[in-house]
Amino acid sequence: MMPRRALLFAAVLLAASAAAVSGFHLGGDESGLVRGVLAALRERAEAEDAARFAVAHYNKNQGAALEFTRVLKSKRQVVTGTLHDLILEAADAGKKSVYRAKVWVKPWEDFKSVVEFRLVGDSESEPEPSVASDVSSGQDIVQEEARLHTIENDGLSGDFTSSS
Repeated sequence: MMPRRALLFAAVLLAASAAAVSGFHLGGDESGLVRGVLAALRERAEAEDAARFAVAHYNKNQGAALEFTRVLKSKRQVVTGTLHDLILEAADAGKKSVYRAKVWVKPWEDFKSVVEFRLVGDSESEPEPSVASDVSSGQDIVQEEARLHTIENDGLSGDFTSSS
């Protein structure tokens, strides 16, 4: 069964699409409204996919059995790809806890990497150590991009004089 928010988004999208097709005007650019709703739905789906990936990655590396529940908050940073900064809820043996995850995604390379995954907001236990793959923070991603950009451009430094 679809979550209530997803149903609400689908209903708004359907209403906006019907209004645009029937010629009903909302006083603005309906196509912009539809594009905005579609973008919001796409971003929400990407955040949930990244959160599910982070939980599965944590389970695999820690031998845990967390069950993804929902994304509570998400932010995106465009790097070479997208860095999803997520606050998510997951259950362990029925006990729900809140986790922070950062997932780096480059879809054109079929690349996903969990940059950070840690327990937050649970006063009963100490925060778990972060589980990282290739890099440990968003700053490291930016530094790695800069290093790769430098490597790619090393062969381009030469004398660029033009003849007329």
